[in-house]
Amino acid sequence: MSLLALLHGKTRRRLLHALALALLAHYLSGVRQVKLHRGRGGTRGSSKVVQEVHRRLKRIVQQCPSLAAVYWPTFYAYTALAQFCLLGLKEVRARVLQRSPYTREVLTLRDRSRIALDWVPPVTFEVEESAAIGPVCVLLHGAFQDSACVTMTDLARSLAARGMPVVVMNRRGYGGLKFGETEAARLTMYGIDEDLDEVLGAVGRRYPHRPVAIIGFSCGSSFAARFAGNRSHLSAWDATGNDSRRPRLLCSVAYDPMYDISHDGAVLHVRPPFSWVLNWAIKYCYAFRHRHKFRNQSASFSNLLGNILSPQHSLKETYRKTRHLSGAIDSSAWMDMQQPCMEGINVPSLLINSRDDPICVWANVEEYKQDIVANPNLVLAELQRGSHGCKYGFWGGESIADVFIGEFVFACWCEFRASSSSWSELRAQKVAAKT
Repeated sequence: MSLLALLHGKTRRRLLHALALALLAHYLSGVRQVKLHRGRGGTRGSSKVVQEVHRRLKRIVQQCPSLAAVYWPTFYAYTALAQFCLLGLKEVRARVLQRSPYTREVLTLRDRSRIALDWVPPVTFEVEESAAIGPVCVLLHGAFQDSACVTMTDLARSLAARGMPVVVMNRRGYGGLKFGETEAARLTMYGIDEDLDEVLGAVGRRYPHRPVAIIGFSCGSSFAARFAGNRSHLSAWDATGNDSRRPRLLCSVAYDPMYDISHDGAVLHVRPPFSWVLNWAIKYCYAFRHRHKFRNQSASFSNLLGNILSPQHSLKETYRKTRHLSGAIDSSAWMDMQQPCMEGINVPSLLINSRDDPICVWANVEEYKQDIVANPNLVLAELQRGSHGCKYGFWGGESIADVFIGEFVFACWCEFRASSSSWSELRAQKVAAKT
């Protein structure tokens, strides 16, 4: 073997070693402990009520070991794009290879529209007594998903394995349930509070006297945060404000929220190629998929359909036009109906965001950081990596977000049980229900 060939061989090995070290350093740069941002209330200048709320949230977080752990992203798919690819593979698994965990109920709303509720019963073996009469988890899916997506099915299974019943609320026009001929076509990415009111009524009929945890992903997280803020009178922590007709709100979770939903807000922070994908996904999910209904509904809806489907319109313009599908009379009414109300939230609430999220980018969090820390009921879990709706562990199996959410909801229930004088009453109601 010639000296030149040996040199080439050594050079190749050195290059490979250097490349391996560079990849390792790049991976380790994203390995960080979960950073928590809590709401204010721990200072002496805070009122006694605010201090107690702050201490309550602190006790809850202390019962969640995953929120104090180091997050090790999937070693073979740790970048935002690679995690999206892994999510795509899991989506195929959930829709093609796995059996659905759901039992479906079709709920008829007050205006005769129909939505699909997909239920997952709790795993009852080896479940603590506290979980057996614990909260019901209401899941709210993202903009282009439904209950069948892997984000919902994996989270639903994880929560059910902890002994908590789960229901995924498919919003109007989702879940494979098409609009009927007599139904008014109202579509919105961020849900309608009155629809969720009726879903909670269904939850109360199936699981009476049990509180609920409202958990939303992406656009569904805006729905969850808004509902928790707008329905503060339903808080389980305020015995004087309970509405006996509906379950009480134990807590809420916003998984990858975007915060500012205006057409000049978070949507403008999305960069290509992700903005191109979102633009065409909106066109398909909100216009093309329901084109026959819109064309037959009225001439104005038919024209709106054409405008949304126009290839000349950017993400901002397409997004702006879809607000007319919600039934709001103008942009101001749409914002009043859809924008989350962080300051109104009075139940323990977990927010989860990743710095490398290309959809709900970190700049959105920075713009709303003051609103977050101003509320002692809120805690933000910051991850260095995790992309959007991914956040898979080192081996690429379970999403760490599913662990965050399961621990947080159960910790809220344990704190509520310990602090509530109604605990013995709840147990008596459970025994009475069985007999």
